[in-house]
Amino acid sequence: MTSIRERAGWAVLFGLPMGVGIGVATARTAGTGLADPLVVVAGGVAGVGVAAFVFGASLTGSRHPE
Repeated sequence: MTSIRERAGWAVLFGLPMGVGIGVATARTAGTGLADPLVVVAGGVAGVGVAAFVFGASLTGSRHPE
């Protein structure tokens, strides 16, 4: 059984690189720097969204014992 802290750690581990990747892709597409508010918001929303999805999926996953 995994703890809430471990599940949150895994969620951040998967969400952070996704947010950075979306931010870099947005910066390249928009032709702006990484400090542009559009880039920061896009990366932040993507990172938080993926982390929330992974955390939620870990809580509502299989009910079978390990």
